[in-house]
Amino acid sequence: MSTDVLLPLAIFFILGVPILLLLWRIFVVGGRLRREAQHGRAALDLARRADSSLAELSAVVDELRRRRTGPEASEASLRASAQALPRYLVEAEAVDKQIGATGKGGLRAEIERAQRAVELIEHGRALMLTSSEGRIGEGETAVKRGYLNLIHAREAIRARGAEIAAAAGAPKTTDPRWHAPNR
Repeated sequence: MSTDVLLPLAIFFILGVPILLLLWRIFVVGGRLRREAQHGRAALDLARRADSSLAELSAVVDELRRRRTGPEASEASLRASAQALPRYLVEAEAVDKQIGATGKGGLRAEIERAQRAVELIEHGRALMLTSSEGRIGEGETAVKRGYLNLIHAREAIRARGAEIAAAAGAPKTTDPRWHAPNR
């Protein structure tokens, strides 16, 4: 082969390989950033939906707690929340798995906390429905404790969703070597 053909081919490969490596790196990093942002949006959406559901429930429980309504009036809202929270729990498990959160630090733990609060409120409501005078006082106490737990769980869900979304948007540190991120 002549140098008229070899020289352009060599220049093409010398310039083409780094350009291809740069494009590959851009697509890899861009895809990772897009996935992380998607996880953050999913966590924020889940936290927003759970907060909305728990806000409606807390308004109903507050009315029950202040004796403005009877225990019968809150049954439908409690049942709806008790059915919605396991669905939120499944979504929270998926979000926690994607971001690598385990144990008490994840969104799942906060939704479980809200579930326990709903169960305590339901227990108190059931006690209030009994005709015994001592049971009514015990039921009111359980409703009040459950209400406070519900408020705290709601705040924790909202805060944890915001933390996950902020962490997804934060830049990741990379290794100084160009080809090995987060090693």
